[in-house]
Amino acid sequence: MKYVRCISYLICLMLAAAWAHADVTGSVRGSVKDADGKPIEKVTITITATGDRPTKYTATTNAKGEFVHIGIQSGDYRITPSKEGYAPVQYGYVDLHIAPSDKPAEVNFKMQTVQKAAEATQKPAESPAHAEAQKGIALLNQGKFDEAIAAFQKALETDPADATIHFNLGVAFERKNQMADARQHFEEAIKINPSFGEAHLALGNGYLREQNFDAAIPSLTKASELLPTNYSAAYNLGACLSNSGKYADAEAAFRKAVQITPNEPIAHYQLAMSLLGQSKNQEAKTEFQKYLELKPDAADRADVEELLKSLQ
Repeated sequence: MKYVRCISYLICLMLAAAWAHADVTGSVRGSVKDADGKPIEKVTITITATGDRPTKYTATTNAKGEFVHIGIQSGDYRITPSKEGYAPVQYGYVDLHIAPSDKPAEVNFKMQTVQKAAEATQKPAESPAHAEAQKGIALLNQGKFDEAIAAFQKALETDPADATIHFNLGVAFERKNQMADARQHFEEAIKINPSFGEAHLALGNGYLREQNFDAAIPSLTKASELLPTNYSAAYNLGACLSNSGKYADAEAAFRKAVQITPNEPIAHYQLAMSLLGQSKNQEAKTEFQKYLELKPDAADRADVEELLKSLQ
């Protein structure tokens, strides 16, 4: 039961959060500034669901460069800034999990004018790689994965030791479902920069998608250490540990996920399952009850209530 339940939620949508109660929503806020820390006004912030749901929200930065959007359905999203005449610095988007919480998810961007970006490409040594990397990011955001791959590969010809370029190339290969190539570049990014938390997370998630839990655990463990407030890292680590029968370690990971995002029903459910695996029935009962409280219309409500009776 534990194995089937976890996989059915996790592999289909990877982070297993998109099915949360439809009437319970989260929010996101952040800012967009230039390299000098000055706010950039009227930047369009696109919030696009990365799962199977065709969900998209937009927000616009104010005079202080700040934005906020409420009423977002729980799930995994890609946050992308755009403004005519401007280009993002280093990262063109951020992937994050949004869930019901008193505290909005937060993401901040840096952008620069296209003119400054062009001037930057004139700097010695780094200019060719930087220009191609920026081109690759733009193509990646447009869904032109083959062209993005070519741009990142060209950038690496000039600067093969740039961890960020390897990471973005890995993301492009991942979007094409070329997991072996993606894994190669995530590993190279980690080799260059062992503290690159997002690369550890991407590597672990790739193994998780293939249900290779033993391979995923070390990467997700490191990702959770390097990204201590990242819900996805903690939750996915717990899922791998639970599926490997390591219930005590899974409990710790799920407790961290619950601490990061306390109003996500699935985290409480999986925490309860890990507690059951250790015969901690009363603690499991509390988490099952919290699950039903957060998701009163749960499809499996009758099953969970029946299970609760047995824990009396």
